[in-house]
Amino acid sequence: MTAKRTPLYHAFLARNAQMAEKAHFLTANAFTDAKAEHEAVRSAAGLFEIFGQFLVEVAGREAERFLNETLVADFSKVAPGRGVYCGILNENGGFIDDVITFRPADDLFWVVPAPHRVDRVEAYLRERGAPYGVHAVSLGYRYVSLSLQGPKSRDCLAAVTDADVSGAALPSFGLLTATVAGVPGVIVTRTGFTGELGYELWVPTEHIENFYDALLEAGKSYSLVPCGAGSMGSLRIEKRYPIWGRDIGEDTTPVEAGLGWTVKPKEADYPGKAVVERQKRDGTERLLVLLELPEGAALPEMAATVTHEGDPVGKVTSVAMGHTVGRPLALAYVRRDLASDGHTVGLPGDIAVTVRRGAVYDPKSTRSRA
Repeated sequence: MTAKRTPLYHAFLARNAQMAEKAHFLTANAFTDAKAEHEAVRSAAGLFEIFGQFLVEVAGREAERFLNETLVADFSKVAPGRGVYCGILNENGGFIDDVITFRPADDLFWVVPAPHRVDRVEAYLRERGAPYGVHAVSLGYRYVSLSLQGPKSRDCLAAVTDADVSGAALPSFGLLTATVAGVPGVIVTRTGFTGELGYELWVPTEHIENFYDALLEAGKSYSLVPCGAGSMGSLRIEKRYPIWGRDIGEDTTPVEAGLGWTVKPKEADYPGKAVVERQKRDGTERLLVLLELPEGAALPEMAATVTHEGDPVGKVTSVAMGHTVGRPLALAYVRRDLASDGHTVGLPGDIAVTVRRGAVYDPKSTRSRA
């Protein structure tokens, strides 16, 4: 399949971006280098394109009941103007996708799948929603998704909008629609994939090039820089954030992935509920953990075997250099009895690595809630 060009393709070339294919789209992988962009997000602010991250609209009088009987969150407790992170599961409890779902109005929701899962999620919600009288449709190319991340991201955003984007007015997982950088109808959410204070912006596609340039120009005084997909990978792995297709999939459950906290107690049945409840009660054979490698060690290969006392006990699912913590990192599924914090396991080359159950960067997530 030939990679598609995003609406910012020419803007990226004009900024000498190194291009790469991500989720069948040709987008920027780096503008300077991934390490510098990673550090910019941790210290100031970075602007990413997340093209292909579309909104799937779910609407109807029974939309809340439908989502309560389809996703693992309790949508009766999600107020208009707020969102929640959770999973869409199959009958075996595996992830069809992990999504953020926003509620802009009582009977209207926006589900945000991974870019390469939009078609699967849209089709699943449309088919399952029909008996409820609920419609589900991707808003597709109507918007381009940008991610503005970093401790100075609020300053950058406030410089281009009159909307109140203070922490009180727009808390974590909050939502508003505003005029931003002169563009009306921009959807602003207090979300991100970096572990920093940040915002995701859905910008009407016809305005995206001017918007992109205007936001970067306004953010110069706050050290805002354009960032590519390369640094997003290292930022997310320091926070132990899994992604579909590598760390989670239709054969992994929320409990195995360490995401059992997203499964809320509720009376409503949903696909996979019995499996997940049993695993929450009895445990699982394997768990997703973060592996902390020694300083100077080479990154392991994807799908490298994790060992303990010479025996295979798991597989690596993601790897990246943790630029902030100064050491290579990996995500891996390991046997449950070895998934305790501080335990030592092995990787090829006789490398001893330390198991971490949580993030190695800002483990209490205070920065993203600032």
